[in-house]
Amino acid sequence: MQYRRYGWTIARVLLGLFFILSTIMILVQFGGQHPPETVAAAARFTEALNESGFMNPALIVVFLIGGTAMLFDRSAPIGLILLAPPVLVIAGFHWFLTHSYVWGTIWPVWLAILAWHYRSVFSRLWEPRITAGGEPSG
Repeated sequence: MQYRRYGWTIARVLLGLFFILSTIMILVQFGGQHPPETVAAAARFTEALNESGFMNPALIVVFLIGGTAMLFDRSAPIGLILLAPPVLVIAGFHWFLTHSYVWGTIWPVWLAILAWHYRSVFSRLWEPRITAGGEPSG
């Protein structure tokens, strides 16, 4: 069972490090802008994100905070919550614009597997709260 724990830790830390290091690389190498794309539709999408002026800084902050949260077991669930929306956008970007189906599938599957591992934490979101009188509040 010890090996299983190490496996979950490695999966969690690698996901966090990917988002931290890739964001740092984008900041250093591309000045905080999306890397150039070779597919026309993908290039138009990234150009729109670059020109918006607010999406790239927002993504950078979310990736850095979410990635850092993934480095620690206690904060990993909040990291998963923060990273889930951009990961789904990344998946859609690769599925529909670049047609890199494998690359687009890795991230949501990896995130879903880790979310399944932390399902006991997320299950509390749907548990009814009990008031002082013993009645569920909704």
